Amino acid sequence: MTFEKRRLAEADMGYAVYQLDILGQTRPIAASEAHGPAVVFEGPQLEPRVIATEPGGTMGFAPVPGHDDMLFIITEFYPIFKAEAAGIHLYRAVEGLAKPWDGERIIDLPFVHRIMTIPTPLGDYLVAATVCGGKEYQEDWSKPGTVFAYLIQPELSGPWEPMPILESIHRNHGLSLGTVDGVESLLVSGTEGLFALAVPGSTDGEGAEVDPWRAITILDHEVSEMGLIDLDGDGVSELVVIEPFHGDELAVYKNGSSGWKKVYSAELGFGHGLSVGHLKGEPVAVVGNRAGSKDLVCYRAVPGEQFTMEPIVVDHGAATAGTTITATAQGDGIVSSNPEFGEYAFYLAQ
Repeated sequence: MTFEKRRLAEADMGYAVYQLDILGQTRPIAASEAHGPAVVFEGPQLEPRVIATEPGGTMGFAPVPGHDDMLFIITEFYPIFKAEAAGIHLYRAVEGLAKPWDGERIIDLPFVHRIMTIPTPLGDYLVAATVCGGKEYQEDWSKPGTVFAYLIQPELSGPWEPMPILESIHRNHGLSLGTVDGVESLLVSGTEGLFALAVPGSTDGEGAEVDPWRAITILDHEVSEMGLIDLDGDGVSELVVIEPFHGDELAVYKNGSSGWKKVYSAELGFGHGLSVGHLKGEPVAVVGNRAGSKDLVCYRAVPGEQFTMEPIVVDHGAATAGTTITATAQGDGIVSSNPEFGEYAFYLAQ
């Protein structure tokens, strides 16, 4: 597999890169961790369209269930961990992608670092995780963060009442959905490990209802980011993680009778921007190195009795902060934020 690069837009400290259903189509979206805009990439050529200009400090996005003309966006989380005034904005489309959307701050949540929405039989939730509970100085990690769930009210009218669902977790960096032991789960990572919280209304493999937000430990050591995907085609998803926080290792785990066992490891430098998905029909994991080589790398499984991965360098020296794997009219590819080059870029898989 090789990649053809195309620069999509300039970006000052580009960071968050996601893929969401926006105005009837699945589109890549990206934003700066500084004071830059949030942009949606539109059409076959992935033309950038600005949807938010201020306040910036964007760590992440989340869709609004049932409303593809709205977005939740983390704001005012600036480098490096200047996030005492961070919170969540709700943005609404005004004239499609023709002009920036209207935004209003709906939640004040210092150090909110990751968000996502979860539709459930018991209602739709906005989940927000803080990376810490406050800082006296940049490297102060003494105060743990919390994962909160907010039940989204009809007409998005509020009140936005926080319900703690996982407390005393330090340096949360990963938040995603996946199925663990047959239970639809919210995956949360931090210094204390990797946890799976049962989504409200979910059932186990035997059809029994599971307690809402019940937490089990998957890994008991520090994890930064994670993704679940069947890499080797055996019908069972592997767990791909960066460890520890902003870590130096990409690891792959398989779930067996004795729990999750590491089956592959590769060296990273300040690992960041992990995403999993399919390129040209192949399951892959994509990750950036923000230090060391600063390479953006795609990993795919190599057929054989023993599990191993082939690393493919997508771009040298990009210091990639965020990635998403996307399907376009041109073909499958990767959209990434590359702070070293001051850009958002698209890599077409060939």
